[in-house]
Amino acid sequence: MVDIDEIDKKILLELRKNGRVTFTDLSKKLGLSVASIKNRVEKLERLGAIKGYSAIVDPAFLEEYLQVLIELELLADDSRAETVLEEIGKLENVLGIYKKTGEFQVMIRANFKNMDELKSFLRLLSQKYLRKNLRRWRVSVILDTLKDNGVQLSKSSRRRG
Repeated sequence: MVDIDEIDKKILLELRKNGRVTFTDLSKKLGLSVASIKNRVEKLERLGAIKGYSAIVDPAFLEEYLQVLIELELLADDSRAETVLEEIGKLENVLGIYKKTGEFQVMIRANFKNMDELKSFLRLLSQKYLRKNLRRWRVSVILDTLKDNGVQLSKSSRRRG
C-alpha cells in the first residue's frame, strides 16, 4: 500500500461523504490552502485511492423499483470467470459485483424495473454468461437503504425496495 498521510486520509473520508465538496470547503475544513488540497486530490487520483466520482441516485427516478442482491455459487474455478464477471459488470442495471468468501463466491447488486426483468436477468446469467459453471443463485430483495456508498441517507431520501 502506498504511503498517504493523515491529511490525505481526511480528504478521502470527506470525499467519500460528499464527492461534490469543493476544494475551497475542504481547505477551510482541513486548514490547508486550496492549491494544497488540489495537489493532494490529484495525487490521490493518480495513486488510485480515488477510483471515480458518482452520484447516489434514487432508482425510482429511473423506474427501477426492485433492488436486489444476487449471490452466485459457482461449480469450479473457471479461467473465464474474471472475464465473464467483467462482462456482467458492463450491464447497465448492475451496480456492483463482489467476489467473496463462503458458499456463494460472487454477489451482484442490481436494480430492475420489475420481477419480469429480474427473471430475465437470472436467465441471462445462467444461459449466456455462466452456463455450466453456475450451481445456484440466491436472491435477496433490498427493502430499505439506510446508508449507501458511505453516505447516511435521511428518511426522506431513503430508497425503498
